[in-house]
Amino acid sequence: MKHKMFRIIALLSTMVMMMLAFAGCGGNAENKDVAQKSAGTSNPNAIVVKYSVTFASSGVQADGAKELAKMISDESDGKLKMEFYPSSQLGDKQATFEGLQSGTIEMTECAASDLSAFDDIWTVFSLPYLWDSGEQAVKTVQDEDVKKVLEESAEKAGFKIIGWTNIGSRSFLNAKRTIQTPADLNGLKIRTMPDKLLADATNAMGAIGTPLGSSEIYTGLQQGTIDGLDHTPAVIAANGWSEICKYFSLTEHFTIPDPIFVSAAWFNTLSPENQEALLRAGHKFSDKWNNEMWVNATENGLEKMKADGIEITKVDKTPFKEAAQGVVNEFLSSASDNQKNLYDLLLKTKEKYKQ
Repeated sequence: MKHKMFRIIALLSTMVMMMLAFAGCGGNAENKDVAQKSAGTSNPNAIVVKYSVTFASSGVQADGAKELAKMISDESDGKLKMEFYPSSQLGDKQATFEGLQSGTIEMTECAASDLSAFDDIWTVFSLPYLWDSGEQAVKTVQDEDVKKVLEESAEKAGFKIIGWTNIGSRSFLNAKRTIQTPADLNGLKIRTMPDKLLADATNAMGAIGTPLGSSEIYTGLQQGTIDGLDHTPAVIAANGWSEICKYFSLTEHFTIPDPIFVSAAWFNTLSPENQEALLRAGHKFSDKWNNEMWVNATENGLEKMKADGIEITKVDKTPFKEAAQGVVNEFLSSASDNQKNLYDLLLKTKEKYKQ
């Protein structure tokens, strides 16, 4: 009953956010222009694909969104038109998920761990130090055996995965002090995504894990609700967090690839030709993003952070891994069979992609 009420409230929230967003389009020329430029087609009869995400309207992810829009238009000969809605314009992640399930929003991208709200196997992606690198992670999830398991799970929740993106590894950014060891995290309120396992791992490494939505990060930093957060250099560079936070330590403790997915209910209404076009666009975008667009993103992000005056510290990751290992052990001791099966499959498959 509780989940049902939550879904109803989230759905109503989605509808309100969408009405406000569309009502504001006429008075927000910049956002409207972004959406139109993203579409890549002038066909007035094109089917609209609203792409609702939490990431910023500028930076490498926004550049990727525009590239994806072009590919969707090109592959469908202009029959599909992607409209880009960044910075939670159509609602936060949960509202967006509800919109996809009801068919009022067509497409999104999120951290793989976010899908644990629908199937507990995705919680595995919240484990610290699961991967050696983002490249290894994204290759593993696109391996046929792993891909099949994840796509079946997503489709049961009402989502159709069309692509995967490497977003790198998250490290600690904060406004208080240099972090070199877990002891330096003591007393620091570090924002995590709303995920118990992520918060537990952050606590184990010494900080106070503080779950918070992405749209609340900047205000949280300003008001002292949080002292910092963890994220990847490219994403940090695209947001305004460096105006407040000046210390970044390369702990690289969470590596969580992002699936790009559409509403399965909406996807099933498309013609077979448009379905194939969308899948081709997703595949081509994944290839371009992971092998071209993201290749230099981390280094470029670090350079931008340095230019913004952020102190960047390389650390010995071993103490952080050791501190977080207890969380991994506890998770595995109580994990469901499906969670253990996915965990074992990821460990086995990732060996094929060691660098």
